[in-house]
Parts: sequence; C-alpha cells; structure tokens
Amino acid sequence: MNSIRKAGTIALLVGAFVLLAVAACVGTDPDVNADGTTDAAASADGSSNDQDGNSGADGAVSDAADGGDAAEGGPAPVPKSCDGVTGAGLSNCGPDGGESCCTTLMVPTGTFGRMDDGGAPATVSAFRLDRFETSVGRFRRFVSAVVVDGWRPPAGSGKHTHLHGGDGLVLADGSYEPGWDSASSASLPATQPTWDTNLACNATYQTWTSTAGNNEKLPINCVTWLEAYAFCTWDGGFLPSEAEWGYAAAGGSEQRLYPWSNPPTTSTIDCTYANYTGGSPCVVAGPNKGGSESPIGDGKWGHADLGGNVWEFALDWFVDPYFVPCNDCAQLAPATDKVSRGGSFNSGPSYEVTSKRFNRTPTVRGADTGFRCARAP
Repeated sequence: MNSIRKAGTIALLVGAFVLLAVAACVGTDPDVNADGTTDAAASADGSSNDQDGNSGADGAVSDAADGGDAAEGGPAPVPKSCDGVTGAGLSNCGPDGGESCCTTLMVPTGTFGRMDDGGAPATVSAFRLDRFETSVGRFRRFVSAVVVDGWRPPAGSGKHTHLHGGDGLVLADGSYEPGWDSASSASLPATQPTWDTNLACNATYQTWTSTAGNNEKLPINCVTWLEAYAFCTWDGGFLPSEAEWGYAAAGGSEQRLYPWSNPPTTSTIDCTYANYTGGSPCVVAGPNKGGSESPIGDGKWGHADLGGNVWEFALDWFVDPYFVPCNDCAQLAPATDKVSRGGSFNSGPSYEVTSKRFNRTPTVRGADTGFRCARAP
C-alpha cells in the first residue's frame, strides 16, 4: 500500500511539473498581442497604424515624429546629415515645420507595372525612402564633409548591399551594380568657393547660398547626378533605382495615376497636391519647402513631393524600353542620360504622372532638379 501511495505521489509531482513546463512555453509570446493577433498580421497592402493612432494620408503610417520607425524594419538609423544636430533644413520640414528633414519611411515588398498600361513589371524588395527631398541644410553638411574633412566615397560604395547576398541590384546582363568608381571622386570640388559657384546655376531659382540663410529647408537643386550619388552614400543610403522610385510613387500594385490618387485612377491635381505649373505656377519663386502640400499630396506610404517641386535623379541610365524581367534590377549599362522622375515646379500635370520618365544629362545642373535617398530596410 505504501508503495502505491508513493507511486501516486510521484505521478502527481511529474504531472504538475509537465503542466508548469507547458505553461512556460506558451504563456508569454512577445510576438502575440493581447487580442491574440500577431505583429506579422499586417494588411496586404503594407499599410499599418501607429500605436498612438497616427496615420498619414490614405492610411499610410506617419513616422515623422519618431524619425521614421516602421513595423517591418524597426527603428531607422539616423542619416548622417541629421545625426546629433537640429536646425534649419534639418529638423523643421513638413507642413508645420515640426518634422525631421531626415525622416525615412518603409516601402514594403511588391510588384508593379513600370509603364502606364501596367507593362514592364518589376518586383521590388522592401526598402526605406526619405520622406522629403534632400534639403539645402542637409546638403550643406555634406559639402563640409567633402571640403573640411576630405571625405570621398570609398570605391564600390553606394550599392544596395542588402540585396542579392550583398551584390546589390541586378543588371540587364545578369551582373550586379558596381558602386562608386574612385575615378569619379575628382568631380567633387575640394574648395568651398568652387561648390558655391557650381551650385549657382540659376539666379532666380537656385536654392544654394554660400552661407546658411532662409533657403535651408528648400530642396537642394543645381546638383549633378554624381553629387547626388555621393551625398546619399555619405548619408548612409543610396540613390533609389528607377524601379524603387516608381514603385513608391505608384503605390505599388495600386498603379496610382498621381502619387496621391485614391482611388488610383483619380486625376485630380491642383496646387493643394503639388508644386507644379498648371495654368500658372503654384509657387512663382520655384521650389518650396519639403512637405508643403503634405499630407494631401503624399504618396501611399507617406512620402511628400513625389509629384512636383523638383525632378529627382534615379540611379539608372535612361534606356527605352525597359528590360524585363526585373527583380530588384537597375539599368546601369552606360548611356547618354540619367533618369529623373516626378516633375517639378515648372512642369505641367502630365509630368507629375507616376509613370512619366525624363532623361537628363548627368553633368548638367538644373534649377528644377534635385533628389532624395533610399536606404536598406
């Protein structure tokens, strides 16, 4: 009888231990929310809501206040141009001047058609894209790094190293993006007066000033393609490929006519959506500060000025037609012109259409041309 009692006691103890072990395994799952949902249960179109309920136009997450955190990528590293500093053109962007000019927002993975009829499909992996075009204030810090610190892009830098096992974007011939050519470093002026002269390409519309002034929060213009590439590399990112830029502007598979079009075929455009030229210029003075038409003119994922203000350089050379298939691809076989996208303050409504391409000589400086950077997710 005693042996039976002992056996029963042991069985009870073993059973209790098993129950405790099971509870420990299933009781607290850091990825499970209180209502039983998981963080992986994001909506199909990549949109989500902040815990505080903040959202941008059309449900896009607005991360401006916290520097661009997003569920897919976690906290965004602070771009070098804004790291540890505040001031004009650094921390006063957006419609009310209260956002970091370095805010960077996630764009989820997806496939879209690069042409207005949905042709030339391209698949794009998740990446971050700066919410605003690069400001004069941010570019001024880059010029200082080049002139004062002697910074130059390392050979092979500026690639999409998060793709294809570190090789970057794939090219039409099956090779991968090469990154910065050290021979191009000679194109970056070593003296401040040379920068001041080069960036003064148009007395009426140029945004650069030799010393910091009222233009710091305007988009930098009058830059060459190489200067845009070098800035993004120094800033911790890279120039977006044409496919990445177009995907963000079109709202991915929504294939938006304009970045703000919701429903996607909506053709409404006026000066509340973009800084462009309709019957007359929206802003006679040229470019305006980043996000002036936000949030009504924002794209699906909260990016400002994807239509109008200044044309934006993309990574690719301009070649027509597009090559297919495209899976994180870029057209980097040398041609005559580089791609610029998005229209500007002096272009008409047809140039703000998300599928519109424009070719620009990479060494020519235009008061209607600037850029924004992309980054790893």
